[in-house]
Amino acid sequence: MTASAHYSIHHQLFDLPHLTPGKRRRHIKGVLLLVHKGSGLLQLGRQHVPLTRGEGAFLPADTLFAWHALAGSRVSRIELSCRLTQPQQAGRFYPTELLAAITGKLARWQGEQTWQGPYGRLCRALHDELPAQQLLPFEAMAELPARVAANPAGFTLADNEQEDFRALFGCDAGNWQRLYALLQMLRELPKAADPDALAKAHGFASFPQFEQDCRHWLGSPCHSRGKNS
Repeated sequence: MTASAHYSIHHQLFDLPHLTPGKRRRHIKGVLLLVHKGSGLLQLGRQHVPLTRGEGAFLPADTLFAWHALAGSRVSRIELSCRLTQPQQAGRFYPTELLAAITGKLARWQGEQTWQGPYGRLCRALHDELPAQQLLPFEAMAELPARVAANPAGFTLADNEQEDFRALFGCDAGNWQRLYALLQMLRELPKAADPDALAKAHGFASFPQFEQDCRHWLGSPCHSRGKNS
């Protein structure tokens, strides 16, 4: 059997040139996310938690969440069968060097994905290293991501913070806020009585400007995308 989706540990790499909104749902397996490049937003209830380059998150089975991958992100997603020992609480973490190395090797894997071979041994080594990760509350963020999380649409940066922001989030602050505005528009648009007013409320010059940004950042017209909440 070579279909890795049937294994108790399943790794997927998402290398995404476009904004990729997720849908909130519960999963029957534990989910580990590790951001190799760029950033994304983890939606838990009404809260949108940024995850940036080098950060991870663990979501136990049956956690209701959505992962919104921002344009230019490269993220590993590992699903773990409920039969395996794993954390019972959700949290963010900074991976140990060993976990980061294992996940990075899985992300670059070009060979056969057999459970009995080197690929399977890497997956099992990842699971063995999982207890060494220190899970933190999602609110436990460094100063810059915490400021972004507190006011995603309106945060401002000093000139000397711009480079740090790009290194963490994978883009400049203006583009990040435009991506966030797109996510909010896509969530609210199905119930909007006045789409043009909604677009302006989220910082777009007009609804056609929003549609243009959809084509640029999502790679498709906005009406072809599903609701992301």
